[in-house]
Amino acid sequence: MTAAGRHILAAAALVWGLVAVMACSAVAGKRLEIAAVYRSLGYRDVNEPRCSNPSAGILPEHGGWTRNWSETRAYVALSWRLADTRHVVFAPGFHLGTSVGRFEAKNVGIGFYEAWETHPALLWGPSVRLILRREPGYGAFLLARYELFIANAPEAREDVASSSGTGTPPSQRDAAFSWHSHEATLALGYDWGKVAVAAGAALTAFRLDKRLTHHIDPSGATGTALAAILALNARPGQYGYEPQSLVAPYLAVTFRPLSRLRLAAELRPAAQTDCALSLAFTF
Repeated sequence: MTAAGRHILAAAALVWGLVAVMACSAVAGKRLEIAAVYRSLGYRDVNEPRCSNPSAGILPEHGGWTRNWSETRAYVALSWRLADTRHVVFAPGFHLGTSVGRFEAKNVGIGFYEAWETHPALLWGPSVRLILRREPGYGAFLLARYELFIANAPEAREDVASSSGTGTPPSQRDAAFSWHSHEATLALGYDWGKVAVAAGAALTAFRLDKRLTHHIDPSGATGTALAAILALNARPGQYGYEPQSLVAPYLAVTFRPLSRLRLAAELRPAAQTDCALSLAFTF
């Protein structure tokens, strides 16, 4: 079994173990919440604090790069209200699902564009939610939430375009991506019973790592070109990316048509809008 397969099985075992523990407790306390979440997000013009390019010093380096990351997440979130009193709700949880990412890099100065789309990745991580409220289901409240999202996947597709017609063909290199996101949200809101709204700020510490391996045919290459090919084939390139801004506004609206059913929409306005829709049931 591959390392990725072992990680998937370990995550699945952890999730179902958590489900069993929460389900047993929920039978007595009715504190289990299951939510289906769809989320679209992305980061424009990310920074590259880490760059290990095997051909550095052999081929000229070019500035002026713009790099973007977009991601679509679909997952199930489980949480258990460990504390549920008149004024306080404390709920640890876990989420498991899938995510597909797309990374783009372009340089207008040299007329070059490249993009990768990943295979669907296993997305998982823990969460915790704290609500301080005036009354259950009515009045002002404070929401504090932390979530960790972890995923990794190889490329499913690569696109390359060059105005000069040069560059490494997609068939002669392979990319693999891994990413994690620490997300903290703090918001003030008001609950009218059927409808609740909240506004605040979201802090996101996102990190994307790219591993680029080459298997270029050196036949016919000489001089500098041959030296660059041999260097690229010898070891993979390692690159790390982070968003320029960590903080974004946070807006949310929740609708409860039934006491145990909750529909919610969340928005984080930024250079690329981050929006999420969720449907939650309480047992």
